[in-house]
Amino acid sequence: MARVRDRIAFTRIDRWLGFAGVLAAAVVALLLWLSQAMIAPPRPRIEGSERPTIGLTVRSAGDRVVVARAAGASRTSGLRAGDRIVGIDDIDTPTAAGLEERVRSRPDGTFVRIRARRGEDGVLAEVPVSIKKVSPEDQGLPYEDVAFRNADGLVLRGWFIPAPSSAGGNAPAIVYGHGNATDRRHWLPIAGAVHDAGFAQLLFDFTGRGESDGEVITLGFHEARDLRAGLDFLAARPEVDPLRLALAGRSMGAVAAIYEAADDARVKAVVLDSPYADLPALLGRAIHERHLPAFLVRPLLMRFAGWRANYDPSSVRPVEVIRRVRAPILLLHGEADTVIPFDDAKALERAATGPLLLVPLPGLDHNTPRPPEYDARILAFLARSLAR
Repeated sequence: MARVRDRIAFTRIDRWLGFAGVLAAAVVALLLWLSQAMIAPPRPRIEGSERPTIGLTVRSAGDRVVVARAAGASRTSGLRAGDRIVGIDDIDTPTAAGLEERVRSRPDGTFVRIRARRGEDGVLAEVPVSIKKVSPEDQGLPYEDVAFRNADGLVLRGWFIPAPSSAGGNAPAIVYGHGNATDRRHWLPIAGAVHDAGFAQLLFDFTGRGESDGEVITLGFHEARDLRAGLDFLAARPEVDPLRLALAGRSMGAVAAIYEAADDARVKAVVLDSPYADLPALLGRAIHERHLPAFLVRPLLMRFAGWRANYDPSSVRPVEVIRRVRAPILLLHGEADTVIPFDDAKALERAATGPLLLVPLPGLDHNTPRPPEYDARILAFLARSLAR
């Protein structure tokens, strides 16, 4: 009987050990999956950005579609900024989305027929479609492919867009920081307007993103050092005024901009779009939305992800760091943001001790394309902050 009891006891122990092993494996797999999304989300690359293009940037103005910038084939075909598009191929009621869809569906070398009005005159353009990688050339902007190193010796790659030659002398300049699942293209939509206003610009890929070196991100913490390397790059350019430097960041890039501006007196203006206020709180919300127990998963996730990416996520609280920023801040945030709530913007506004202007973006989510007045707000802020 004793032997039978011993065998039963050992069987129960084996079962419990087996269950514990399965549970431990499940926890590790969960932490690996969550941490991967946190420190190494899918990595877009410029090398994979080929798509059909005609070099035309348009904007919606009420029920009208207006040419914002014509470059390359569109300009050669006769289109100009300010033209009102009244027809696309056989479509007599064009929309910006309709034009994009029409171009996207066309093979290389085919044509898009665009009818436009320029004042009282009509314009007819047969614009050839080309398959190209995304670049500032799409907006008719001059640029250089550049590479520079951060403090860890990793190579960061991006685009330098010089100020227009008409600006004369040393130009003010801005470095952009992109979001966690994007690359240098994130800020490209406003580059044309910023260029026309007389600024030099640096758009680059953070460590672990795009074409830059590295494998992981830290949601803004170590990325601040990348922004510092970008400022060093701009300050060394002879055509840039090192006393008129600005930072702009969106989402993760905005958090990096807060951290860098807090410690770098060279920064004379900061543009922030949708930064979070507190990383532990953000992770807690994200875990809760996945119907997982945040009180249990969050500390394990922060330790695991922090170990993989060599930082302490529990210490990343921009709401505390923004108090040290002395440069003027323009903070824009979508009121319908489902990723980083608008309440985070209000918390940052309350915490700031320097000048800060909060601009709500009504009805906009985290990744919603920004409206035309967005550019105007940023340009007016930069002009005030970086005036000679």
